[in-house]
Amino acid sequence: MSMSALVRSLVGLALFALAVTAQAELLKPLVLAYTKVGGDVATEARTVSERLTGAGFEALGEYAVDRDVKVLVFTSREMLEAAASSGRGAYIAPLRVAVTRVNGEVQVSYNNLEYFRHAYQVETSLAGVMSRVGTAIGSQEAFGAQGLSPAVLARYRYAFGMERFSDPYELANYPNRERALAALDANLSAGRGGVREIYRIDIPGRDATLIGVAIREDAGAERNASDLFKMTTVDVGDRRHSAYLPYEILVDGGRVEALHMRFRMALHFPDLSMMGENSFMQLRRSPPAVEKALAEVAGG
Repeated sequence: MSMSALVRSLVGLALFALAVTAQAELLKPLVLAYTKVGGDVATEARTVSERLTGAGFEALGEYAVDRDVKVLVFTSREMLEAAASSGRGAYIAPLRVAVTRVNGEVQVSYNNLEYFRHAYQVETSLAGVMSRVGTAIGSQEAFGAQGLSPAVLARYRYAFGMERFSDPYELANYPNRERALAALDANLSAGRGGVREIYRIDIPGRDATLIGVAIREDAGAERNASDLFKMTTVDVGDRRHSAYLPYEILVDGGRVEALHMRFRMALHFPDLSMMGENSFMQLRRSPPAVEKALAEVAGG
């Protein structure tokens, strides 16, 4: 082989290695644990809870979205440490595991913590936690996107002019976290905005609390804000994104915020069409409706 041919060959191998490495780094928002034909949502939810608590995860709460969807929420010491490692990293604290019945099949899926920790600008790797989850309940395939790199996720927005992680809903401000939580407790108990609490996590070492909430039309929320309306509009693929729920409210000191829906939903559905049937355009009234419901319960 001539020297020039050898150089071309080595360059080709290097480019191939770079391409393989880049492809390996592409991440997707959700992981399918397993499917079961003819499975029962309640039975599989109990199985999932037993397996994850047996693997050392702490159960925080559950959300029966409807008769075909239940979402279970867990956390762990490692997840809480990661959540405490950055200013607004509390959003990485919950593991959301969805049990969804679709066309006679039950799908068990969960949020990919490695995908979301890059989007939430958390440097601590959670690959070990993901491995434990996979061992406990399964890890059949990642889904929900063609794949995004960590660099893209760190500055993610769906399209030009749309919100990033740094552009949340600013819901309310109080003198301190105790006053903020007291107002939230009163408003959640009263069901203001059609919002109710699913779980709560205090972030160790931080003056922060994350509250997962349901937004329900049958509890008084505007239809465009409701969880069911949003999910039945866009979550229609073969693999369901039920682990998008529940939404989060972050109390950070006296400041109360939530991720903007145009960021949060796009992050979970990055390949969803902007226009047409089952598209973001059909939810154009939902972002302000969600903000209104969450601001009402925050007392803003």
